[in-house]
Amino acid sequence: MAQVLLVTPVKKELDSLASFFGSRGYGAEVLDCRVPAFTIETLSLVCAAAGHGKAQFAIGTQYIVDSHGPFTAIVAAGVAGALDKGLAAGDVVVGTESIEHDYKPRFHGVGPPPRHASAPELVASIRSAEPGETGFRVLTGPIAGGDEDIISPARAENLKELTGALCVAWEGAGGARAAKFNDIPFVEIRAVSDAADDSASDDYKFNLEASMTNLGILLLRWLETDRRQI
Repeated sequence: MAQVLLVTPVKKELDSLASFFGSRGYGAEVLDCRVPAFTIETLSLVCAAAGHGKAQFAIGTQYIVDSHGPFTAIVAAGVAGALDKGLAAGDVVVGTESIEHDYKPRFHGVGPPPRHASAPELVASIRSAEPGETGFRVLTGPIAGGDEDIISPARAENLKELTGALCVAWEGAGGARAAKFNDIPFVEIRAVSDAADDSASDDYKFNLEASMTNLGILLLRWLETDRRQI
């Protein structure tokens, strides 16, 4: 079975996924490497916390590719703030593209933010494995990312208008750039933890475990099927 790399930004998110996989009978073997990481051989899966922020995330992803590859897919997974007001905590967004909202060249005027398209076949594969009634929704659409905490409704609305994204996080573009450099299909998947407003910090802490569990439900359903062949 083809090996998949699943990268989270921070160890809390990685630990949540390890706990979820363990609750479903998939024991993790800790890897001896320079970032927190584990493997689940029965799923042909390597999971790692690649680091917070686009640059660190790209470096961490590249390190795992070099040290534990080859991989046939890279999935960036974590929580995010909702930009679309219809999203609720626990909903999961499968990204069609990762939009780098804080990339702002000035020499020749400010252009549109770079958009890193997900592999369409990978998006379709994951959506085809969507579970039935789970208590949360799975949506498909753009995900914004940049090295900035979005904690005000005004800024969230600004990003929604700029990018058309459903949610916002930090690291997606870093993972997308590393995947493109290695010619590996990529997708970013985010579970909503907050509304990108002034309660985002508290909501993140409160919803982290439940949101990552929902993300795990979708990912495990995909990993347990043959549909991930791309």
